[in-house]
Amino acid sequence: MPHELESIRLEPSHAPVRKLLVLLHGYGGDAGDMEPTGRALRDGLPGTAVVCVNGPEPCAHWVEGRQWFAAMDFDAREIWHGVQAAAPLINRVLDAELEHYGLNNRDMVLGGFSQGAMVALHVGSRRFVEPAGLLSFSGILAGPSHLIEQMVVRPRVMLLQGSDDDVVNPTSMDVAESVLRSAGFDVEAHMIEGLEHSIDAKAEAFALRFLRWRFGMDTAAS
Repeated sequence: MPHELESIRLEPSHAPVRKLLVLLHGYGGDAGDMEPTGRALRDGLPGTAVVCVNGPEPCAHWVEGRQWFAAMDFDAREIWHGVQAAAPLINRVLDAELEHYGLNNRDMVLGGFSQGAMVALHVGSRRFVEPAGLLSFSGILAGPSHLIEQMVVRPRVMLLQGSDDDVVNPTSMDVAESVLRSAGFDVEAHMIEGLEHSIDAKAEAFALRFLRWRFGMDTAAS
């Protein structure tokens, strides 16, 4: 069951694929932006495929980039409508990728950066079967007041953000952590000092530890 979005596949060289990490890029980016992080994570995850997915629409502000939904100001209303519009397509993509590899939801972590993280947090809590985890780099939790009424599952969540992020206010991570915890989610959050709106080696190290734990490669997060 193929899906309609272009993707970059980073698969293990020899071992069969037993786990899946799907990464969604930020606004105005593309799958290639997530490839370096995807490679860094895959190298520490035996038997894991990393799929970096291209957004469905050309970006309104950067003609060579892509977007998951249209955005002008990234205000709360715009984000809430945007993640809802993107969700059906993302669910089709996830279902197709799981079928492609013969895996189930508990073998998959869904993650993203910035706008991609917003979509990941929204979709991941509303899947009918709980994924292994959700990974947010510099994201925002859309529609926090709707979470409890709409959530279906409570996957483990890791939130990562830079203290010097000048695109997504760093307080967004604190808000997301508080709302998710209040709704019963198990959340780990890390503010990375000096990091701007990007992903660095320290963020990747936190993410890798989380992924190894959620994929059963380490017995516990430490």
